[in-house]
Amino acid sequence: MSHALWEYPDIKLVQEQHADTLASTLDKYGGILPLAHRFAGRTFCTPGRRLRLNESALYPTLLNGVGLDELWIVCTTPIVTGTVDITTGRAPFREGEAHVYTADGTLVSFQELIETNPRLIIGTPHEEFTRATFGKPTWGIVSKFFDNLNPIPHHLHWSKWEVYDINRLVNGPVHPSHYFTTAMGLYPWVTKELFLETLSKFGQPGGNGIRKLSPHVMVPVDEGGFCMPNGVLHSPTNLATHEVHILMDEHFLAEDLTQDGSIPLEAAFLACREVDYPKAKHGDWEYLTSIFNFEANQDPDFVLKNSRPPKRDETLSSEGVEATWIVYGPFGAEQRCSIMRLTLAPGVRCALPLASPCVFHTNQGSGRIGKYDVHHATELSLGVFQNELGFITQSAIDSSQGVEFTNTGAIPFTVTLDFAQNGMGQS
Repeated sequence: MSHALWEYPDIKLVQEQHADTLASTLDKYGGILPLAHRFAGRTFCTPGRRLRLNESALYPTLLNGVGLDELWIVCTTPIVTGTVDITTGRAPFREGEAHVYTADGTLVSFQELIETNPRLIIGTPHEEFTRATFGKPTWGIVSKFFDNLNPIPHHLHWSKWEVYDINRLVNGPVHPSHYFTTAMGLYPWVTKELFLETLSKFGQPGGNGIRKLSPHVMVPVDEGGFCMPNGVLHSPTNLATHEVHILMDEHFLAEDLTQDGSIPLEAAFLACREVDYPKAKHGDWEYLTSIFNFEANQDPDFVLKNSRPPKRDETLSSEGVEATWIVYGPFGAEQRCSIMRLTLAPGVRCALPLASPCVFHTNQGSGRIGKYDVHHATELSLGVFQNELGFITQSAIDSSQGVEFTNTGAIPFTVTLDFAQNGMGQS
């Protein structure tokens, strides 16, 4: 059966014989793999219109009018959104999964390219880590943006940690007095009995109101990142957010009524993996309460432990070059990922001695990474490939004294780099 990615129906998708394709693409772009934008919608969210999609693309007919509120930069596993392709009655083909735009203008699965030559793309340390963790060589993190008009329903992840980067480059001018918050965890006065009573109201008139049990934390813009361990309730702010998380897509929706509508019981547990939360226990609120991590959710130092103020990298920064760590260091006793923002003044060129492969996405301006010319678009359209996203391979790192970044435009060129577990990062 022939397939195409729903966002790119006119670009050929190649599903076999990747060795030559990989070699030619690495050669053309100097070890860089261009990545296609993958979009997704959530049935329980309303788009905030900050992903730069043109208005006609926000509610695609193919997805039965579900609004596009997520941009997936790189993901090598199937995602679970609940949206349905009306032509097949199933989830869209390879929904959200990363694909490389090759040297000959075709699309190829990023995961399939990794399996063609993992050490050339992700390097030996990450190959060994992902084989041990996921059972195959792969890229161990997901990078994406979510953007919603209203806060996301209160939810938790049983196994999935994630980090947030909220910045002015995506959200535009946001005055410091604007009060955007994220609900996190539970107030210390919430007892198991009260928690169980609140959950048990799921589906009743007026909703269960579980978000009332959570402190709301002010979300500053351009003040670094925030780490969200698994198992903690949260309702992320209605700001466009760059998110990195472990390679999986699972959640439990604890809130049944939001500004975007009601959530039925089956949808609340739709994205729960059997290994995390057995299907036989769906709707069993006493069981859920019995396994809920009250200690993590009621930690009085939760915000202090998980905030990451921006940290300038004095080694990589120089005249016309600003390298700033947004997410760094361990949380949950491990370095799970790190995020660096790099800004070059007009005309500046630098070579960064990267210690590991990484994902990149442009935030403003035009430039060149390796031999790949990139440009931050003001508007994105479905079906049109834009050279904004990519992957810096082990091949690029090994073949030079540093990966070269060049500002080819008239304004600052800003790019964000996402590193995987135990990759390059600050302590």
